[in-house]
Amino acid sequence: MQITYQHLFYALLVQLTMAGQLRAQQTADVRQVRWGFSPKLVKEAESLKPTSTRKDKIVYSRVPLVNRTGGLEYDFNGDSLLSATYYYYTTPSITQSDVTAASTELEGLLAEKYGPGKIVQVGELRTVNWLTPRTQIRLALGNVDRGWSLEIVYLCRVCSGDPKVDSQTKGSWKAKKEINDL
Repeated sequence: MQITYQHLFYALLVQLTMAGQLRAQQTADVRQVRWGFSPKLVKEAESLKPTSTRKDKIVYSRVPLVNRTGGLEYDFNGDSLLSATYYYYTTPSITQSDVTAASTELEGLLAEKYGPGKIVQVGELRTVNWLTPRTQIRLALGNVDRGWSLEIVYLCRVCSGDPKVDSQTKGSWKAKKEINDL
């Protein structure tokens, strides 16, 4: 069988199409970023300037979080985004009531977006967990260390490095409702 330029052209076209589909960004996993983003891509996606940057972490303070301001940390495994954590805790200007009210509101919004979560209560620590094909989301409220705090952790579930696993999770799943910041 003789290979012609037309055959090579079609083979190249198929390869480029498949590569584009593997790299295509359908929707963000959290905020405007996707799992596997490098620190550089995360910084480009964020409109704010980082407060702190280390090899494995980028920290933003004073990040909008549904009508409030909290902190945000991105954690990396090498050059690949692994998790994102919002935090909101008691300070001289933020009371325990503010933190618990924020937890109630954010839990409601996350439930609107992802459906009912699995609730676990241990003493003063209350966590609610959601799973999507690509992400585990955990909202935690409790009185820890220096006072009441709220954390929302988005953890990558597809960061195996295996492109087959990543491409299998690109199915037709989508959030029930899109909510800014979450």
